[in-house]
Amino acid sequence: MNTLKVALISSAIALSAGASSAANLIVNGGFNVGGTLNGGFQTPGVGSSALAGWTIYFGNVDWITGYWQSSDGDGFSVDMDGTTRGGISQTINTVIGKTYNLTFDMSGNPDAGPDTDTLNVFADVFLPDATYTVGGSNSRSNMGWSQRSYTFTANATSTVIAFQSDSRNLCCYGAAIDNVSVSGAVPEPATWGMMILGFGAAGSMIRRRKMVSAAA
Repeated sequence: MNTLKVALISSAIALSAGASSAANLIVNGGFNVGGTLNGGFQTPGVGSSALAGWTIYFGNVDWITGYWQSSDGDGFSVDMDGTTRGGISQTINTVIGKTYNLTFDMSGNPDAGPDTDTLNVFADVFLPDATYTVGGSNSRSNMGWSQRSYTFTANATSTVIAFQSDSRNLCCYGAAIDNVSVSGAVPEPATWGMMILGFGAAGSMIRRRKMVSAAA
């Protein structure tokens, strides 16, 4: 196999790795696995397996099953305050030294009226708290979801992703989350451009060599 073909194959592998790293490493990031829409909610606590893929390690949460508008329209999300503050976690496989993107959609329980909800965010280390201010326009049919985004670098082959309520209410009206995702950072646009140019240059050289060989 000549050097140019090896270069092309190596570049293709690099592109493929970049694309695959964008896959979501979180299981059940939309909190819709195993759920039944019933227009209400249930309140699983420590030890419950209701939230597939997640561990409820502190207090309890409200698993929303249609009680209010979800971020993605499927009816499922989580209020991080059940009858008390709650915390959920999930362990994902990571590569030491690799950078990852953590994103999730956030809102707040509108039943308590205007308020500011705070969420502790964790990826083996504490990340900056996420906050959401519930305003007068927020309602169960208009939750006003917005995305939160973090970047972290893995320091082990597994990383604990966790969320814990830091609500002032202590009960019942907390931060709401949906669409949790962790993906490997993908190449910057400039890097993609260089890869594509490399493909083109290598391909042209191979074609020219074939033409020269045919002529000879």
